Amino acid sequence: MSDAEGPFLSYSLFAKEPDGGLCCAVRQDQPVPDFIEGWSYAGTIADAREAPPDFRPRAAQAATSLTGYYLFLSLRPRRGAGDAPARA
Repeated sequence: MSDAEGPFLSYSLFAKEPDGGLCCAVRQDQPVPDFIEGWSYAGTIADAREAPPDFRPRAAQAATSLTGYYLFLSLRPRRGAGDAPARA
């Protein structure tokens, strides 16, 4: 995001399923919503480059300014920094 759009906000990331699917990014200055109970904590997004491919920073900023969280569909599981890509 450019400076004109404001700084990137940090988010806590939760996943309904470990292999992709419904995800919720919660602004770190907001409480975690009750519906997250039973979801898996999937990490922190402190920089747009750390976000899953399906995460949209502008949409997240707009949604979290109203609700404190951003729901999105991730079609690919998030890889950790130490994970190696799968080999054929």
